Amino acid sequence: MPSGDRATNPPGATPVPPPVLIYRTRAIAYATGLVGLLILGLSVLSALFPEPPIYVTALAGYDPPFDAVAGILLIAISFRLRERALVAWLFSLFAPALTIFIALLSPNLYSIGAAAAAVMLVALIFPYRAGFYRGSSAGPEATQLLVLVAALLSLLFGTVGSRWLADQFSPPVQGWADSLYFTVATISTNGTNFIPLTNEARLFVVVLILLGVGTFLSAVVVLFLPLLERRLEAIASRMERAQMEDLAQHVIICGASSESRATAETLRDRGIRSVILANDPKAIELLRSEGYRVHLGEPSSEEDLKAVGIERARAVVVAQESDAESLLTVITARGMFPGLRIVAVASAAASTAKLRKAGANETISLVSVAAGLLSDAAVGGGSTSRATASPG
Repeated sequence: MPSGDRATNPPGATPVPPPVLIYRTRAIAYATGLVGLLILGLSVLSALFPEPPIYVTALAGYDPPFDAVAGILLIAISFRLRERALVAWLFSLFAPALTIFIALLSPNLYSIGAAAAAVMLVALIFPYRAGFYRGSSAGPEATQLLVLVAALLSLLFGTVGSRWLADQFSPPVQGWADSLYFTVATISTNGTNFIPLTNEARLFVVVLILLGVGTFLSAVVVLFLPLLERRLEAIASRMERAQMEDLAQHVIICGASSESRATAETLRDRGIRSVILANDPKAIELLRSEGYRVHLGEPSSEEDLKAVGIERARAVVVAQESDAESLLTVITARGMFPGLRIVAVASAAASTAKLRKAGANETISLVSVAAGLLSDAAVGGGSTSRATASPG
């Protein structure tokens, strides 16, 4: 990396490139997409206007479309390079390898031009590799790109193999269009009218099915399932917003503690609507599955309190796991609406005074309540504890 692009980061902190380097990584992303389009265009031109090879190899006359695969891969990677993803930079090195391979096996003006463009791209990217730092080289993004590469290679294997064994099928496979059709139809398990006649052709079809079907299903799961999940999350988010906008004279319960659950259940039995606001995703999903109205967010955030309709609420119950978090939530809610009724639950008896000073109308000490009930039970008294609540 050039000396002018270096930045000093605190020890142990995630390295963040300076603005100049970030700007250059974006330019590299655009350049990668343009090189991908160029290589893809050269591949199309090679198919439409074939050039004689500079020297004859085993693949002379076949010109397998490795360059097209490399071009598509670079175009797909360019979107992730723009986001400065580490795994995208690593996979960008795979495309030049494909172009160089085809340039060696089937050298002509198109393949050599594609290889030269890919090599120049690597020379451009490598000095600024520090700009690609986001994500992991072994995370979900790496899996997605790996599945994409595997799917492209499976498609390439079927297309080249069926063209190479063209006369061993009935009817014979003629041209790249037939090869591509045969490969896609075989991988998608739709079947084709090309019947293998020899053991070699049958073995090729078996290998193609085993490789292709696996990569096809993996691509569907890895690439399209996240899109479907995001779509479903967006729909669920809109439905949740509609439910929150319909709330009025309800009780907001802050926290996903056992006290919050019990309060929501009691209110539901009394016909009073409530919504639980907590920042624990697992607890929120569990409560939602049990039929409670919930919202994932930070109880001490004004934005999240507004999302659950605090301006239309009749009261707020603060029953978080930590008294410190409850204190911050009480301060936030009281600052937003001075006349709002706030009831706070304290885990420690010493926290009740602090919660009252913060703005809670009433505070309940679980320790005091439990101690009062236990002492009454021990001495056989019939009265209930007087320590259940402290008015503000």
